[in-house]
Amino acid sequence: MSDQVTGISTGTEITGAQATAEPVLRRRNRLEIWLFIIPAFLFQLIWGWYPLVVAFLISFTDAQPLLPSTFTGLDSYMRVWNDPLVAMSFRVTFLYAGMTIALTFVIPIIVAILLMEMPPRTMRWMMLLWFLPLSPIANTILWKYIYNAQYGLFQYIATNIMHLPAQPFLNDPNQVLFWLIFPGVLLFGPGLIYMAALQGIPNSYYEAAEVEGASFWRKIWTISFPRLRPIISMLLTFGIIGSLQEFAWPQIMTGGEPEGASRTVVMYLYSYIQNQRYSDATALSVFLFIVLMVIIILFRTFVKEDPDA
Repeated sequence: MSDQVTGISTGTEITGAQATAEPVLRRRNRLEIWLFIIPAFLFQLIWGWYPLVVAFLISFTDAQPLLPSTFTGLDSYMRVWNDPLVAMSFRVTFLYAGMTIALTFVIPIIVAILLMEMPPRTMRWMMLLWFLPLSPIANTILWKYIYNAQYGLFQYIATNIMHLPAQPFLNDPNQVLFWLIFPGVLLFGPGLIYMAALQGIPNSYYEAAEVEGASFWRKIWTISFPRLRPIISMLLTFGIIGSLQEFAWPQIMTGGEPEGASRTVVMYLYSYIQNQRYSDATALSVFLFIVLMVIIILFRTFVKEDPDA
């Protein structure tokens, strides 16, 4: 009897200890969660939202370095709105973004699907050739040499092998955007991500389609493309944002020339900063931010991500 009483009291003590420990563990878990969240939140606040708010406020002033600024209302926005070079830079940016998405996102999807149909050995060699790591600086120097109108590799191929007239490449306003985007096509863009997504599609889907008599293209259209839809949507979102904010590549390769045919919005914004027109630069950045938000909201509204939709 005493043993039974002792067992009951011991079980009660254990249950009571567990009940006491659970709130302590919950508090400790909450503390650990906040310790991970706070640094990321502070980083985003200091380097993300704070500069955004400050830039928005500067756009309503005549800000100059080390000088007091005064409120000027919408003057900066009106100057930017009436600047014809701003409209030209937006046209260049939209054309660049459209060509980038068409060439470096659509083509890699098709290539990735075709690569998945190749023998494994061939597929590994093709992936090795495409995904060799290359320094961005070395890549830029290489392509500037290739495009050189006097002694570049493409000029040699055009004149000595194909017996064509000398080509201007980056010096032609009608060609410059295509040649800026062309390296992205050769480097396969986001093809590796597409291939990883394709490898995650169960073979049973394709086997069932073959049993039903589906052709190769029918399987791609009804199985591969729908299963890639979430990945395509995510990459297109990042691609649209990145291409509409393009700066480094055209700045290094052409500096916006010839005749402003490769000058994007961010490059023109940078010229404002070089001329110490800080309020105009921030006003232009606000315009670009609004355009980006509208495009992304429309894209996310009308593009479906659910592969079964």
